[in-house]
Amino acid sequence: MNEHVCRTCGGPLEAQRVTRLQQYAGHWYLIENVPALVCRQCGEQYFTPDAHDLVVDLVSGGGEPVRTEMVAVYDAERSST
Repeated sequence: MNEHVCRTCGGPLEAQRVTRLQQYAGHWYLIENVPALVCRQCGEQYFTPDAHDLVVDLVSGGGEPVRTEMVAVYDAERSST
């Protein structure tokens, strides 16, 4: 299989920097500017082993966060719609 073709839809992949949401040790982290290949048709994201290792290193104490964000949490089971 061509590594520059999306495995989900067959669309072309493009190198981009993306924001990744990652859970680690019971906590959630946002990591910005992670290198990825992104499908131009469906948006599927693919990460190299090096990009994965970078994310794990950052969230396991290998770096200081640039800021802290607060987020709203919703529960779909409690939704009235």
